Amino acid sequence: MQNDNRIFKWYFRSTCIAVSVCVLAIFVSLALRSRTLIHEQILTRARAQFSGILLMRRWSAQHEGVYVIKRPGMQSNPYLEDPDLIATDGRVLTLKAPSVMTREISELADKNDLFTFHLTSLRLLNPNNAPDSFENEALHSFEGGQKESILMEEKQEGARFRYMVPLLVEQPCLACHAKQGYTAGQIRGGISVSFGIDDVNRAIRQNGITITCLAVTTLGLLLFVMWLFFHKMQKRLDESQALLRRLATIDMLTDIANRATVMARFGEGLAKYRRQSTKLGCLMLDVDHFKAVNDRFGHQKGDEVLKGLASLISSTLRPYDTFGRYGGEEFLLVLEEVDEKRLTEVAERTRNLVEEQLRTLSKLVEPVTISIGGTLATQEDHSAEDIIRRADQALYMAKNKGRNCVVIL
Repeated sequence: MQNDNRIFKWYFRSTCIAVSVCVLAIFVSLALRSRTLIHEQILTRARAQFSGILLMRRWSAQHEGVYVIKRPGMQSNPYLEDPDLIATDGRVLTLKAPSVMTREISELADKNDLFTFHLTSLRLLNPNNAPDSFENEALHSFEGGQKESILMEEKQEGARFRYMVPLLVEQPCLACHAKQGYTAGQIRGGISVSFGIDDVNRAIRQNGITITCLAVTTLGLLLFVMWLFFHKMQKRLDESQALLRRLATIDMLTDIANRATVMARFGEGLAKYRRQSTKLGCLMLDVDHFKAVNDRFGHQKGDEVLKGLASLISSTLRPYDTFGRYGGEEFLLVLEEVDEKRLTEVAERTRNLVEEQLRTLSKLVEPVTISIGGTLATQEDHSAEDIIRRADQALYMAKNKGRNCVVIL
């Protein structure tokens, strides 16, 4: 039984571990998938912003820049020849090249805490467009064939997502950059997009906390349900094992030891007798005229007689005496620490008890008696069967003497 319990507990633990791993794997996958989707959304946002910037630049480049009113404090582009002109109304207009327009829109977006973008190149016209470390590394990777570059960085002002894509020379760009040796289709530099992602990181952390709580709750409920299920299974298994042990050791009709159990205990008693030279006695009991009881009153009444007999005798025995059904209407009683006198006294007391009470207990009109044959173990006995054979001979003699009597050999 202990081995079965160990196996059952091992199976329960293994199942719990397997279920825990599966549940955790599911929720970890869910968390990673959610994180991936959020990152993909961030990347989609960055690509959309880049596309908007690129469309704006193309429009400006197609018109070779845009003239704006030159307001007080506004400087003309020093890298353009004759960037200013005077309108017919006397106002001064200055030309905003696509690169300048890109930078100024980026500064405006940055002031409004939206996003920033930066036009840069490894071959600069304007030193203000010099690349930082991320942009410099990205520009070199673009020359090696990489299509885009991504970085998530932590700064004092917060986390930011940076995205950069190469900027190709288009035909309208040659108006300003042909003198640098560029041709259409070449990588002239790149545009980097940057925006804050603190709110996104907070959402990811909150999502992680939520998923963790769901995982712990789900796993806890599953393990609790499994524990209830296995506990119920364990209880039923214990009950089944107890029933099997009972079926293996107890006579189901009389609720006393069956033949196998009696013989096993008899063997143990005989071994003790040989080892310690203790006294050991055996009584064989048989119900007189039991067939007549079955024939006259039915087998159900006969079963009541056997159950009543077992109950009567069991109530008179010591805890270490062995009493069981040997077969049919025969019973075997093994007694330790008894001599011939004591064995005879027990046999006579048992016979008288049955004669006086079994009829009333079985609700019969006629007395029910038993015959008893007994013997003591000797050093010549090689097995319990030798002792039982001698007790059976004594029982046969008691039957021949007229039944309802005791014979001790």
